[in-house]
Amino acid sequence: MPTPFHVFLEVDGGGWHPAAWRRSRSTPDQVFFPARLREFAVTAQAQGLTGLTFEDSTAPDPRNPVGHLDAVQRAAFLAGTTDAVGLLPVAATTYSEPFHVAAQIASLDHSSHGRAGWIATTSPARAARAVDLPVAADPAAELADVVRAVRALWDSWEDDAVVRDVATGRYVDRDRLHHVDVETGRWSVKGPLTVPRSPQGQSVVVVHERDLTPTTHADVVLSGDEGARRTAGGPLVVLDVEFALDTEAHAAADRLAALDADAAAPASGRIRWSGSGEGFARYLSGLAGSVNGVRLHAAVLDEDLRTLLRTTLPALRVARLLQAPVAGATLRSTLGLARPVNQFATA
Repeated sequence: MPTPFHVFLEVDGGGWHPAAWRRSRSTPDQVFFPARLREFAVTAQAQGLTGLTFEDSTAPDPRNPVGHLDAVQRAAFLAGTTDAVGLLPVAATTYSEPFHVAAQIASLDHSSHGRAGWIATTSPARAARAVDLPVAADPAAELADVVRAVRALWDSWEDDAVVRDVATGRYVDRDRLHHVDVETGRWSVKGPLTVPRSPQGQSVVVVHERDLTPTTHADVVLSGDEGARRTAGGPLVVLDVEFALDTEAHAAADRLAALDADAAAPASGRIRWSGSGEGFARYLSGLAGSVNGVRLHAAVLDEDLRTLLRTTLPALRVARLLQAPVAGATLRSTLGLARPVNQFATA
């Protein structure tokens, strides 16, 4: 049996290219409509993808000319309309309260029955300047501290803290709730959280390679380096890949040239691939020997996703690389990650 290869799909806006919205079959304002988001989710789940990711930013994004909805809210909306695919929103750490992030992601894990992930990112300096906030001196160190605080908050309720003892009138066992007492010198968190421990114990924490420090506790690392390799005992390695595929009407190179004529695509730090759907399947199959998966960013979601479904994904299934998540399974179990032991557990 081949090593499981996980495929995630980013579904923000019209695609990774800043001119994608000009080629979409929907109008830009339809990024606010639930039907479009639901269609992506149902399709991704039916095709056996591991998870959907939801970008977010406090700064204006040219890919979304009318703006976009909060990433955690979009993921939460899909929790009730899916039962297998993972849901992984971005929640930046630079200017967010760790307590609020912990409560949001824990709530998503409850509502999705254990399919929540958290893409922890830093915010660019321009985002701070736009709202007159001080620029963080070391955003990556801040992220590591926030991840530590959030994981502690997720553990602040032991798994069996809720007793619902009608005879004594007790809802929780107070001895199984814990203060986390995280103090960084810049902020402090007391706890406990307002949300009981979620189905996964701790949701899957995903961090970009560029934001890692030696102390960052990540379950999955996103990388744009084709030379990245998985390591025994280390976090899973998932490559960020932007792609554009040949369609029935146009070659991928011609499509990209037309998009670039409308708006130049800035360097993103991700791998960029273009060509036929069959060739893309061969490329991804080659990656399966060195990394745990890929996160795919379509140049134009409405165009590239059709070719991906028709040619690339069937080839991966034939190669037994694409293994669909099981309905009811947690994201951790799908990824082969153990459920963390509660750091405060007393028995």
